[in-house]
Formats: sequence, C-alpha cells, structure tokens
Amino acid sequence: MLDQDHIRDMLNEIPLFAGCSQDALSSIAEIVVEKNAKRGEMIYDAGDQALDMYVLVKGLVSFTTKSGVGHLHVETLMKRHMIFGWAALVPEHPRRLGNAKCLEDCKLLSINGDALLEVFDKHPHAGFIVMKRLCSMIASTFIEKV
Repeated sequence: MLDQDHIRDMLNEIPLFAGCSQDALSSIAEIVVEKNAKRGEMIYDAGDQALDMYVLVKGLVSFTTKSGVGHLHVETLMKRHMIFGWAALVPEHPRRLGNAKCLEDCKLLSINGDALLEVFDKHPHAGFIVMKRLCSMIASTFIEKV
C-alpha cells in the first residue's frame, strides 16, 4: 500500500501539480495506483482508450507517434518525475495519440483521468492550476524548437 503522505509530497514536486492545496494533493494521492512495468511492456498503444495518465517515477519510456520517437529518462533528462498520457484529462479526445513502451523496467504512478477530474470538481482552484499548466504543456509539444 502506498503511503498517502509520501505520494502527496511527490505530487507537490511535479510541475503539473506543484502549488496545489494540501487538501487537493491529498485527494489526488488517494486515487494514485502504483504500477511496475517490465522492459518491453507496452503501457499503451495509439488508438487505445485514454483512461489513465502516468507519472514516470523510475525507468525509461519510449514514445512513438506518427511524427517520430521521443525518449524520457528520469535520471538523465529530468530532475523530477515526468507526466505522460495526459489524453486521459481531455474528455473530448479519449484516444491515445501514440505508443508508450518501457525500454527498461519502470515504476509508474497511474492516475485515472475521470477520477482526477472529479477531484478538480471538488477543488476548482487546483483544477484551474493543473489544466492551465496542461494546456501549456500540450502547446509546447507543438511549438517548433528554434
């Protein structure tokens, strides 16, 4: 079983959730499910229903879309935890846009998108903060790097 205080503190370190109230973070921590995935395991495929978003705690995940491949590695590219699978928070687009595959054994936190949106109904300020940051994150993926 996950230590809810530890998960709440971890969530507060993730840029998408940082600065949300302790009550909101505690509510989010209650819906987090810890998952371990083996090297070679597909987390999701393009076209799959987007039910959950993920926090990469440890490991290496490859993302493949029609536009190419990108890699996220917790130890080398990020100082802290990375969010992926954000389509679960976009009810109008409930399908995966690409594939996510573990290139090594991974530890993930899974957060159900519908449950998270329910938390945001109860904590609208946190919902506003997270969705605003999510919009920026999505937009930045489509902005050409100069």
